[in-house]
Amino acid sequence: MAEISFEKYKIITYEHWELFLHKYQFPYLGRCYAWAKREDAKRTIDMGKTERDELFDIIIPEWDKAINELFQHDWHNISSLGNTSPHLHWHLIPRYQSEKIFYNMKFIDPNPKGNYAPYPKQNISQEILEKIKSDISKII
Repeated sequence: MAEISFEKYKIITYEHWELFLHKYQFPYLGRCYAWAKREDAKRTIDMGKTERDELFDIIIPEWDKAINELFQHDWHNISSLGNTSPHLHWHLIPRYQSEKIFYNMKFIDPNPKGNYAPYPKQNISQEILEKIKSDISKII
């Protein structure tokens, strides 16, 4: 089985984290995740103070500002699950009360006042993913 390269989705590297564009942008335009650089970081309770401070004081606010400036999200969900990727990471999920049209696509949050999962997945071209990543990178 071929290994998936996530490097193409990397937006920025911080001291303790790397911020990636999530490959499933539909229906949550601007969805990203922060991945701990420390290889032995597995669970949320493994997070050190400097990792925690960087995530909550720098990364999430910078991401939130960028997504708001680009796509005018109404809210965000931040979650740490680790069910399918047992490594310390946080999902940064913008939420939208109304449909958004960007990159000639309609993005409609299926449950804006509820849990973000489950959600319908739709493949987006690599070209559009690169554009979203580039647009976020210009602000962060």
